[in-house]
Parts: sequence; structure tokens; C-alpha cells
Amino acid sequence: MPIMTDPTVDTALDPEPRRRGESYRNVAAIVLALAMLQMAAGALSVVGPLALISGGASTLKIGTIVSGYAFGFLLGAHFAPREIRRIGHIRAVAAFAGVTSIAAALLYVSDALAWWLAMQFIMGVCVAGFLASGESWVADAAPSDKRGAILSFYLVTAKIGFILGPFLVASVPPGAAVGFMIVAALYTASLIPATATNRAQPAAPSAEPFGPLRIWKTAPSAVIAAGSAGLVNGAVMQLYAVYVGGMGTESVAATAAVFSAFMVGGGVIAQWPAGMISDRIDRRLVIAALAVTAGIAGVVLGLMSSVLPLIAVFVIAGIWGAGAQSYYGIAAAHAADRADEGQATNMMSGILTVYATGAMIGPVIAGATMSLVGTSGLFLYAAVILFGLFGAMLYRRTGKPPAKDTDKAGFEATSATSVSVYELTEIASEEAETETGEEDEDTAMAFADSGLVMEDEDDIDDDALDDDDEEDGYWRS
Repeated sequence: MPIMTDPTVDTALDPEPRRRGESYRNVAAIVLALAMLQMAAGALSVVGPLALISGGASTLKIGTIVSGYAFGFLLGAHFAPREIRRIGHIRAVAAFAGVTSIAAALLYVSDALAWWLAMQFIMGVCVAGFLASGESWVADAAPSDKRGAILSFYLVTAKIGFILGPFLVASVPPGAAVGFMIVAALYTASLIPATATNRAQPAAPSAEPFGPLRIWKTAPSAVIAAGSAGLVNGAVMQLYAVYVGGMGTESVAATAAVFSAFMVGGGVIAQWPAGMISDRIDRRLVIAALAVTAGIAGVVLGLMSSVLPLIAVFVIAGIWGAGAQSYYGIAAAHAADRADEGQATNMMSGILTVYATGAMIGPVIAGATMSLVGTSGLFLYAAVILFGLFGAMLYRRTGKPPAKDTDKAGFEATSATSVSVYELTEIASEEAETETGEEDEDTAMAFADSGLVMEDEDDIDDDALDDDDEEDGYWRS
């Protein structure tokens, strides 16, 4: 007996779950590419400084060299969007990853200051471009109702990638060619997942950064905190292997890998609790508390690392990371609280520029300090900056009241990589929805002025609709 079916019932499967699953696969591919990029950066943070030390380079020279990377990153973050618009995301990712891989391999050719500065500069430009491409791609591919979860997934995955990188070169002798080969291979491998995605290319990031003076007038505390984060983290995360080398451990590379894991892991663990607390009290107080915690830990690392057990040094490094590597996101949230409606993304772009400027200056000052007082000077330098930030936050509270709870947006974790990360937050999503709503309102007002009225479907008699009428409403004069 044949099965009778109602011809009015659509038996086609809903394509929405399939589209959503495809979106998640594309996001996973791009996040994997970005995590491998961070893995390469983590490996280079050990290979580069230890190779220079083995060649007899001074800490000032090493600090100057790594500042070239930050300078390149600063320029790359500014110019990358126009290059992405010109050639597209896939070509941009492939080009940036390829050039970075070549530059990393060429570091082995010479230990001359000018050579390393040039290669680090090129790498900084290309890594900034890769991050701008990849993170804007993640923001575009993420389903709108899962942006927060995907942002958390990306940030944690990227940090895990950076943590794992140093372990891949932990057994490599300082200055050996194989170390540079591993770094170059990781940069090359990072483009494979990105080029395998079938996601249509999104629009390039286009937020124009606010100038430092404008940000200062709007949120001076955020400028101070972001600049301090660049000065501190830009130096420590590039020079920690030099500090570990001064501890006299048996395997400097292996010890540096564990030391880095504790620092970065501490920041990951502390970021969300600190952010949630900052939603309930003045964010400047939270920044101050984190800064003084990291400052005290920095003093201990600077003065007592030679007498403490190695495991105690690692734990204190984790405490330092919990304080120093978690307050940038709170500074960004404070800036978003102070920004005018619809301008938070522009504010974030400016805050990132402030951070990158600090990251460019910090390694040079830290390298000079280490040349004067020894490798322990790295964390003593960081402690001075952090104690200064602590005092600045307390002082700023006396000048301007905290943002009202009604003006505060919920804390969203972010990172100092590209402004596209901010586009993954719920705040940015709300801004986009607000802009869309305003455009719809302007359209409706234009029709009202012209004498046309849009009626909702509920207000229309279905029997009165002709076959050619729109199902969702009709226009009448």
C-alpha cells in the first residue's frame, strides 16, 4: 500500500544544523592555525634569546633586538587591514606565514645586530598581519549566539599553543640550527589549517584607532594600564629565557619551558575571576590589586630566586603571571565602559596601539637594567613598573568616580593581538545590532516621510493577499 503524504508539508531537512556544524569546523580550523602560530612564537621566545646568549650577546643587545619585533608588530597591526582587503584573507595568511617562516630560518645565518633587527621587524609585521587575518576570520565565522564561548575557546587554545612551544625545543642545544628549523616549520604549518577551510572570506577589519590623546581624555586609567602591560609583558615574555639562564640550572631550555608554562598558565587562570570581580567593583581597584600582587612576586623573583627551591620559583612565576598577564583585559573593559556608544571597537584599536608601543620600549629598558644589575634585573624592572601602576590606579580614583553599574558592560576576556578579537565579544555584537537597528529605523522614517506604510503580517488579512504580494507584509500608499 503506498504511503500517502501531505503535499503541503515540506519534508526537506532543515539546513541550519548543517550550516552551524560547518561554521564550527571552519572556526576550529582557523583557531588551530592561530594556535600553531602562537606555538611557534613560544618556541622562538626560547630559541632566539638563548642563541644570542651562546653567541656572546649582551642583554642590552638582546632587548634591542626583540624591540624590533614589537616595532614591526605595531606597524603591521596598522597596515595589515589594507593589505588584507587588497589580496584577501587566504592569500594574506599564506603570505604572512611564509615570510615569517623564512625570516625565522634566516635568523641562524648571522648574529649581527642589524641582521636580527631586520628579521625580527619582518616577523613582527607578518605576525600582526596573520593575527589580523585569522582573528577577523574567526569573528566572522562564529555563530552570533556562541561568540562568547568561541572567544574563550580561542584565547585558551592560543595560550596552550604558546605554552607548548617552548617544550618542543627544550632539548635543543642553544644556538643549534635545529631550533630555528623547528620554529620555521611551525610557522609554515600554521598556514595549512587556514588554507583548508571552505569558509567564504570575510570583510577585512576596518576599525580606525583613536589617537592616544583622545583615549587619554576619555579613559586615562586604561591608557596607563595598557601601556604598563606592554612595558612589562613585552619585556618579560621576550627575555624570560635570559633570566632563567642566569639561575644556573642544568638545562636552561627545559627550565625556561616550565617557567613560561607557569607564567602563562597563571594569567589564564586569573583572567576570568579578576574580570568578574571588576564587574562588581571599580575596575581600577582590581588593576591595582593585580599590579601589586605581580610587583611583590617580581621582587621575590628578582632577589630570592637563587635561594629558593626551583618549584617555589615556578609557583611564584605563576603568581606573577596571574597578576601581570590578566589586567590588560580589565583595562580594555574599563576603556569600553568610558567609550561613547558605538565607538568601543575604535577605542580597543587605540588601546592595542598603546600596548604595542609599550612592548616596543620595554625590552630595551629591561635589557639595559639587566646589563647593570644582572639577569635578576628583568623582574626588578617589571616590579618598578607594576608598583607605579598600583599607585597610578589609586591616584586616578581620587580624580574621577568609577563608571556606574548601568554604564558597565559585562567583562569580556580579550588579548593584545588584534582588534578583531574584540569583534568576538558580546559588546561588539550589541554595537553591530544597534547600528543595524538604527539603519532599519532610518529606512522606516524615510518611508513614513514618503507616505508609505509598512504593515506587519499579523495586521493583514491573508485572504486579501494576491499571489504576487509579499508573504511578510505589503506596501500601500
